[in-house]
Amino acid sequence: MIIDMTAILLVLSALLNFVLIWYIIQLLKRFLNFQAELDAFVEKIEEYADHVDVVYNMENFMGDPTLGNLLEHSKTIADECQGFREFYLTEEAPAEIEDAEEEVDHDR
Repeated sequence: MIIDMTAILLVLSALLNFVLIWYIIQLLKRFLNFQAELDAFVEKIEEYADHVDVVYNMENFMGDPTLGNLLEHSKTIADECQGFREFYLTEEAPAEIEDAEEEVDHDR
């Protein structure tokens, strides 16, 4: 009777561990996709701000208040995106994320 109960508990424990490991891997995949999308979004915002800056500094548009306000708004949004990125990705995170990416790639 004790052996049967131990076997049942062992099987349940193994099953629970398998489910939890699968769930953690799924969370890591979602986080890595989120990080990639966030990086791409921040790059697009920064490119847009640079483009507006180039247009603002052209002779035809030099000093245009509408473009000046657009430029300031673009820079503010880019700074907010960068702050968001830094908040969610600490200094330690890139090494941990690279390890997780390698682990996820090995699972595929």
